[in-house]
Order: sequence, then structure tokens, then C-alpha cells
Amino acid sequence: MKTRSELKSESKELLKGHWGKAILLNIIPIVGSIISMSLIGLCVFLIASFVDSDSARHVAEAIDSTNGNVSSGSSGANIGSSVTSIIGTLLTVGVMFTTIDWLRTKKADFNTASGIFAVFCKKYFVGTIILVILTTIFKVLWTLCFVVPGIIKSYSYSQTYYIYKDITDSGQDENLNFLDYITLSRSLMKGHKLDYFVLQLSFAGWFILSCIIPFGIGFIWYWPYYTTTKAAFYKDLSQDMFLREKNGYRQLLGK
Repeated sequence: MKTRSELKSESKELLKGHWGKAILLNIIPIVGSIISMSLIGLCVFLIASFVDSDSARHVAEAIDSTNGNVSSGSSGANIGSSVTSIIGTLLTVGVMFTTIDWLRTKKADFNTASGIFAVFCKKYFVGTIILVILTTIFKVLWTLCFVVPGIIKSYSYSQTYYIYKDITDSGQDENLNFLDYITLSRSLMKGHKLDYFVLQLSFAGWFILSCIIPFGIGFIWYWPYYTTTKAAFYKDLSQDMFLREKNGYRQLLGK
């Protein structure tokens, strides 16, 4: 395995001279992060404003008085939230797919719009949705048992989408079910979950700095760098085995 420094250097080398393209490719998660940070900041401000004031009591009373209306619309809100979450994940996976291709070819001649919506095609769409649902269910179930196992499993499943893309691209997906892609990710990550955790942790400073910079502008540089480094991790860990070895991955399945 390459060191964290080597993986980050590979990412920076790829992004050098192409930051504009990388920012456009990652624009949706960037905007999402900025909105999230803005909402969190707004909530903190409002809470601080209402502390030890009659306003807090009035707000609580207003919430209680409209509780029935909120409850009646909660089902629709939950469904809408779930759909939005799935779409957001699909777009994120599309960026992952485009980034790993870019990292391998070193060619920045791709169309950013097509890159963002890379999953929305006959080749990947249905399979990706199924994997999103399966991995989400598994992570939720593990989290319900205990929080820590849920976090660990999220690392085990972290390479699922990359593996699915590579096997689909290589045409080696015959006789595989969708649970196999998750199993392959678990096998690939065996002994490397801590490496992945530490790699993500090494971006903590960048993340904090991005939050501190006004209006979340720091995420414009943080997110492409972070996404590209994660793709570099997979590329180094898998050594392209799911692309170039005919059924070479089956040993990871025990088949």
C-alpha cells in the first residue's frame, strides 16, 4: 500500500492545472456541504439567541400547538427525504465513477455534466440503486445493534461502488448477485479499515478550515481533493484486479 502522503501527492498531481474542472465535477456535494454548514451555523445562532429568553418558551408553545399538523405530514416528509437522499447518493457515486476513470487515464477531457450523472445510464443505474439500498439497510441494522459496529461496517462497505463499476466495465459480472459486491468490498478492506479511517482523519484539518472560512468557500478545494484521494486509495488497494483479472476476484468470494 502507498502511504497517505503518496496517495495525497497522487491526487494533487492529478488536480494540478485542473482545479476548475474538479470543482465543477464536485459542485453538487460542494454546494450540499456549504448548505449543511450554513444551516448548522444558523441553528447555533438561533439557539444562542433564544437561550434564557421568553422567545424560547414561545417557540416551544408554537411547536406544541402545531404538533398535530406536523405529525400528519411527517410521512410525506420522510418519503421525500429518503428519495432526496438516494438521488444525492447516486450523484455522489457518479462523481466517484468519473474520478476513478480520470485517475487511471490522467485525461481531463471528460464532460463534467456527464461525469456528475454517470450513474444515470442503463449500464449502472439499477445496480447502483440496489446497492445503495442494500448497504444503507445493512449499516442501519448494524448501527441499531451498536454504534461502533455500524461505523466499522461502513468502512467494510466503502469500496462497494468502485468494485461494482470495475466488474461491470470488465464484463465479469456473470453469475454475481448484488450481495457479492458487498462481500468483495468486505474482503478487500480486511486489514485496511484502520488505514482508511486514518486517511479520512488526516483530512480533519482541511475540513475544519473549510468550515471556518466564511460561507463554506473552503469546501470548493477540500471536496475534490478528498474525493480524489479516496479514489486513489481504492486504485492502490485493488491494483485494478477487478478490471484486468478474468474472474480473479472470485477467490475473495470463496468461489
